[in-house]
Amino acid sequence: MKRNFLDQFYTIDRNTGEYIIEIGLNSYDDIFNSWDSSVYNLRDLDSSLKSFLEECSYDIDLHNDIVLRFHMQNEKGDPKVENTVITSLRNFFNYRLHFIKKEMDHDLKKVVVYVAVSLVLTFFSLYLPEVLDVEIVFKIILQAVQLGGWVFLWEAFTLVFLQGRAPRKLRKEYRRLLHAPIRFQYNE
Repeated sequence: MKRNFLDQFYTIDRNTGEYIIEIGLNSYDDIFNSWDSSVYNLRDLDSSLKSFLEECSYDIDLHNDIVLRFHMQNEKGDPKVENTVITSLRNFFNYRLHFIKKEMDHDLKKVVVYVAVSLVLTFFSLYLPEVLDVEIVFKIILQAVQLGGWVFLWEAFTLVFLQGRAPRKLRKEYRRLLHAPIRFQYNE
């Protein structure tokens, strides 16, 4: 296996090659937002933990599998609570994926509208000179319509190829976090 700069910061399972994200906590409650008093499986994650997981996922290449390992300092192993926490983490990642998908769907609708407007404006800029007696004012208007068609096409291109890369990568990272095995270790 090729050594990577990040290999010195993450534990790597020698058998599977998975990157293990080590998370040290005092109790199960540290996983969740202290302001959220709902039951475990519906609670929001602690903002520091969210940021940490997002940064780690961003650091580790998407081709590598990850494992989340929680080191619990002041807890005893409780399989029921562990399952509830795992369900809560999965719910959180699904929730985030839902909103990323919603944002991407919204952007796709904008792309379709931009392409349609671009095609209409381009059509008018090509068709109108044949129908109208072209004077200098109409030439200027036609140039503006043609330019508008290109601007809308550029906006569609920008949304798909430039701005669309970040949400697609974030979606892949959250999918990886969603499917990552979650393990607990205790100081006993």
